[in-house]
Amino acid sequence: MGSITATNSKTHPLEALLAIGREEREPVELRVTGTFPPLLAGTFYRNGPGTHRVDSKTGSYARSHWFDGFAQLHRFQIIPTDDGNCRVLYNSRFQVDALMEEARRTGDLKPVTFGQKRDPCESFFHKMKTVFEPTEFMSNPQMVNANVTVFANMPGMLKHGPAVPASSQLKLLTCLTDANQITHANPETLEPIAASTQQELHPDLKGPFTCAHPQFDPKTGDVYNYNLHLGPRGTFRIYHTSANTSKTDVIATFSTKAAYIHSFFMTEDYIVLCVWPSYFKGLGASVLWERNMLDAMKFDATAQAQWFVVDRKGHRGVVAKFVSPPFFAFHTINAFQEPGDKNTVDIICDVVQYANMDTLHRTYYQDLLSTDGKISNFTVKRSEIPTTVRYRLPRVPIESTMRTVAAAERVFGFVSGELPTINPRFATKRARYHYCVVNRGHTSFFDAIGKVDLDTQTVKYWGSETTPHTPSEPIFIPDGTGEAEDAGYLLSVVLDGETGTSYLVCLDARTLTEVGRAEHDHAISFGLHGSHYSAV
Repeated sequence: MGSITATNSKTHPLEALLAIGREEREPVELRVTGTFPPLLAGTFYRNGPGTHRVDSKTGSYARSHWFDGFAQLHRFQIIPTDDGNCRVLYNSRFQVDALMEEARRTGDLKPVTFGQKRDPCESFFHKMKTVFEPTEFMSNPQMVNANVTVFANMPGMLKHGPAVPASSQLKLLTCLTDANQITHANPETLEPIAASTQQELHPDLKGPFTCAHPQFDPKTGDVYNYNLHLGPRGTFRIYHTSANTSKTDVIATFSTKAAYIHSFFMTEDYIVLCVWPSYFKGLGASVLWERNMLDAMKFDATAQAQWFVVDRKGHRGVVAKFVSPPFFAFHTINAFQEPGDKNTVDIICDVVQYANMDTLHRTYYQDLLSTDGKISNFTVKRSEIPTTVRYRLPRVPIESTMRTVAAAERVFGFVSGELPTINPRFATKRARYHYCVVNRGHTSFFDAIGKVDLDTQTVKYWGSETTPHTPSEPIFIPDGTGEAEDAGYLLSVVLDGETGTSYLVCLDARTLTEVGRAEHDHAISFGLHGSHYSAV
């Protein structure tokens, strides 16, 4: 498969999807057709970029990269009714009103971003001034653009919680990004409350970078993540926060070349951090000069990906290291362990990977929104096509430490999609299926939801080909039977390609048939990631 060429209509309203300046602070009821089964009752949150443009005194200020769009939280309340269906209420709120106001007032923003293009004529003095000028941004949560993931009741974070009723199930929302900047919001009003860093969890977690996708132990609720400190060699610290005590411990520390790592793996007994060669240039100092992460990174196709295996329960630190040919990834899918030979285990890791970092450069607004009028010629290169790949890390010692670096074995790989999710009951277990969003070439963005079968290495699709609709990350909710892995439902926010309005769709996860939808009169911004919290 060499490339994908979009055939979508020039009227497909991606501007409505990716550049929405609308928020709805008071809940509105959506029109439900079909059925939302009562077992879905609860709250579905989403986080991601809302609008990227504001009017300023100098004309207009715009974010250039999608990952820098202004953070917006979305909340869907799914409320059971007496007739066996559910009502759906929706509200949303921008999280960075103060940051947007700063852009309106000055026509510029100083903080380091993911990929904001800077004025090439900007003077050396001005660049140095804005790099080293102290800011008070962290004292105001509305100045911190944590726009990637959202979680409720994260251990170690509840001290920032608002005054909510004691009976309330959800006490606090925590929003994360790949910078060591955390924001907290009211779970009902979505009002920003506070900003913090990982240093509040542990004083050693002082590096500027981390991961927007922590891992949660499916049995205990304990949280695992990493912190990256820059220097002559990057220092990665893997940490664990107890759901019971909120205490944080650093369970492993190791040094290697600093890289941009958006997610990692967890099995029943191990954390696996794969450092693919998306390296920061100049020992990380280039981030300060470029003032964005993307221009400060370079993919090294001559370097190997390094796999660090950390004992997460026995406190043995790094117990094994593997290497594989280079690749880049955003999202891990799942990992699990199987008995090996002679007191060892094999670790199996599933990941959505790319040949290099080209895909990061395709997510500028000028490409996604086709502002140059070339939407009909949008082509995805082979290096930008996501591939599901399985790796095996063989013979990890259960009680000792590997003394040599071994090779990670690539088991298989096939074209799939992005933003993968699984049945949460199969986290750290062997899982056959994952769900994702797919670009089949009908738009310059995603045009289908995919059900990926790892046993047959095939993908089944939901989504119209004649009238492309644009779905967001599908979230799996088990149906409670505890039987089949795919027994459950998917929730996804979808843009209607004809009307320019959005709806929350409910799909049967076994068949990908639509069960119900809740329609809004307006578009809802695409967002990046979400979480569902059951009330059942």
